[in-house]
Amino acid sequence: MQHVLSMGKIFFRQIRPFHSSKSVKTGFIILIGLFFLTGFVFVQSGCSQIKTRKQTELVSEKFNFETEDGTAKLIGDCANIGNYHPIQVQGYGLVNGLPGTGGDDVNSLERRMVYDEMTRMGIRDVRAILANPTTAVVNILGYMRPGIQEGDFFDVEVRLPPETSAKSLRGGWLMTTKLEEMAYLGGSLKEGKTLALVQGPIMIDDPLATESSNPSGLKQGIILSGARVKESRSLILNMKSGAESVFATDRIAKEINNRFFVSAGQKKGMATAKTDSLIVLDVHPDYAKDVARYVRVILAIACYENPAKQLRRIERLKTELLIPEKSQQAAFQLEAIGKKGIESLRSALNNPNPEVRFHAATSLAYLGDGTSAKILAEIARNEPAFRVYALNALSVLRTDIEAEMALQELLHVSSAETRYGAFRALYNRNQYDRTIRGENLGNQFSYHGITTNAPAMVHISKSKRPEIVLFGSDIYLKQPFGLEAGAIIFVNGQSPQNVVVKKFVLSGIDEQRTVSNKLDDVIRAVVELGGTYPDVFQMLIQADQMKVLSCRLEIDCLPEPNRVYHRPGSNNDNNEPVQESAKKKTIWERMNPKNWFNSNPGEKSSDFEGTINTSERE
Repeated sequence: MQHVLSMGKIFFRQIRPFHSSKSVKTGFIILIGLFFLTGFVFVQSGCSQIKTRKQTELVSEKFNFETEDGTAKLIGDCANIGNYHPIQVQGYGLVNGLPGTGGDDVNSLERRMVYDEMTRMGIRDVRAILANPTTAVVNILGYMRPGIQEGDFFDVEVRLPPETSAKSLRGGWLMTTKLEEMAYLGGSLKEGKTLALVQGPIMIDDPLATESSNPSGLKQGIILSGARVKESRSLILNMKSGAESVFATDRIAKEINNRFFVSAGQKKGMATAKTDSLIVLDVHPDYAKDVARYVRVILAIACYENPAKQLRRIERLKTELLIPEKSQQAAFQLEAIGKKGIESLRSALNNPNPEVRFHAATSLAYLGDGTSAKILAEIARNEPAFRVYALNALSVLRTDIEAEMALQELLHVSSAETRYGAFRALYNRNQYDRTIRGENLGNQFSYHGITTNAPAMVHISKSKRPEIVLFGSDIYLKQPFGLEAGAIIFVNGQSPQNVVVKKFVLSGIDEQRTVSNKLDDVIRAVVELGGTYPDVFQMLIQADQMKVLSCRLEIDCLPEPNRVYHRPGSNNDNNEPVQESAKKKTIWERMNPKNWFNSNPGEKSSDFEGTINTSERE
């Protein structure tokens, strides 16, 4: 305002020398105009300031990140997790290498899809290839888990179409095939984006099946870790109704990135606010094997909290951590706070209640604190309900010597699932660990020999990855015996101390190897003759059934998740500990995504994935 008055004075000094009434009149008119302009600008400025304050009040009122009692709201109070379901992918491919058990069906959808794809690729004589008895067209189905990363592998199911004349997939190899999301739209099948590529040897559903005993068991199978992901799957956070705003999503993304980030050259957070209602959430590498836990921790992060209130909340959580009914959620919140929650978690490690010790030790492991290693090893050894999660937590402590030593000690216990679970934890922690380091035998499967004081055991996998682990060095096949390793390799143990492994070929000269009856020698001979993992798998199943294997054979003997834990003094009718001999799911049950997830996102049935819910269940 003073600036405008000064301008008026200067203007009058400039017009005074003219002594003209017309000039003076003109000056007054201009000065009045300046006053009106100044008033207009002042009013607009004032209105703008009032409007800004009003907007601030509305933002503060609408996005109050505190509950009615003054504590901080958690992300779970303001947002829901999304993209947290398995994606079904499928494709149609060609299997080759069959020993005359293939076939063709010119009228099937699968055959037409494969024919069109091979024609697009410029392959000649497609009809002749499809009609060859060494090939068969198959339907492929798989499920991509939430949070799966580019380059990760997953199992797929392979089936012969109902109309096919092919009789068996034993010995077959699936050629490289695209896996896509597919849907019927407008009466026709529409293909989506290619999400993975799959290839590899087929392990039939029943390794001992024959055309007379179980023909259907020959017509379906799996390829272990045969599909490779082309693009990572991110999780998402959807803001709840009434909480949608750019202000809120930016705030929440910032809090997540303060807690979870990677430093590859420069700091990169896991969360990106995309809209006023959507946040894209990448999976932190430390939680790649336990996405369910990652989700629970993310939802337990405070949306916003000043340091003083955070200290008060930490003190409250320290108390709740010691109450078994509240221990799990308190541990999640302290884990979500990060390094500042470590001391409170450590204070619970000597609590007499095993549930309290378990939750505190597990959260400490995910915070990189090795003081929890001994507690977790003790829990893995003695408490079946917590075993799978304790082993997974130990695997997260990748550079901690105590965690490594604790897992190595568990390789010698009598429990088969604890032994193999410890092996898997060591492998996930560091696959080059000197204790468990193996080899990629014949570029077919992972092969490991473990020196152990416990009784000898052979472990083979029918999920996750092709793998054989020999616990003990003196494992052999009792003679006499005769075994099959696939469709064209036979293992003859009729001669004392000698075993003849022979490969029969349709054209050319048969090959053979003569080795000792040690299992290691026999396995290596089968692979040298071109045997695949399904071939060796079949041989071991047959040896166990015929009782010629000198030790026990276990398949997928991992600790089961979602076991019931009965709290001491609970009113359960059956308060007996969970038995380790619980019935294992079949491969087809494990492939069904309905068996992967429960309604609680903290409960999943998969290898070391999921967070135990220790509430009492009926």
